Amino acid sequence: MRGPSAWKSYLPRSRRQWLLIALLGTLTAVVIALFLVPGAGTSQWATNVPTSPPPKSQTAAAQGPAVGVTPEPVDVAVSLGEPQTLDFTAYAEDTARALYTWDSRTSSYTQVYSHVRSWWLVLADGSNPLTVYTQEFEGTGINSAAFAQLSAYGAYRTATVIQTSCDKALAQFRDHPAPWIGLHVCTMTLSVTDRSTADPHATAYRVPVSVMVNCPPAVTAPARRCALAGFYTSASRIVY
Repeated sequence: MRGPSAWKSYLPRSRRQWLLIALLGTLTAVVIALFLVPGAGTSQWATNVPTSPPPKSQTAAAQGPAVGVTPEPVDVAVSLGEPQTLDFTAYAEDTARALYTWDSRTSSYTQVYSHVRSWWLVLADGSNPLTVYTQEFEGTGINSAAFAQLSAYGAYRTATVIQTSCDKALAQFRDHPAPWIGLHVCTMTLSVTDRSTADPHATAYRVPVSVMVNCPPAVTAPARRCALAGFYTSASRIVY
């Protein structure tokens, strides 16, 4: 067993060592005091806390579901030539005719392309992007290159609706109803005739087109009229 002399080896042997121990003890006490003082250390985190009020959606979630509160319908100006109606069937038929009606003698491709495009109302969830419009518009049989060639012959196209079926008259709609009230689907059969100055007596042919129309009371629709939510000309996408 070690005697008292053994403990002397663990004790400080100089004044400098005593000063170092005292300094370390003081620093330790200061650090402990900072953690014990209320509010200490919060200033660094305060810079990361948002100073603006939270979005209304977050506030509503914190307060629980609101009773009787619905989003306001959007207010969108009517585009040139766009039908201003609450009759979704009439709107769909006008859209189908407009897609298959043009005249290269009086309009450029840009004018033809953008005519119905200006009716297209992109939804807030991005489920109907304008890239779909471009794809389905070219499904009518024209693009910028084809239109340029047709213009050399004074080509023009006319269309009439010969049959229309909407919503529950379509089997695929019955199997997969619209996700919200106010969204309608109509499939039209059109009689289309392509003519030119060289061949003014061309034979008509038939094409199908499906048009999606968004109307009140849908909160994503204009307040007092219907709007175009999409259309399909590709054979694989026609709604029957």
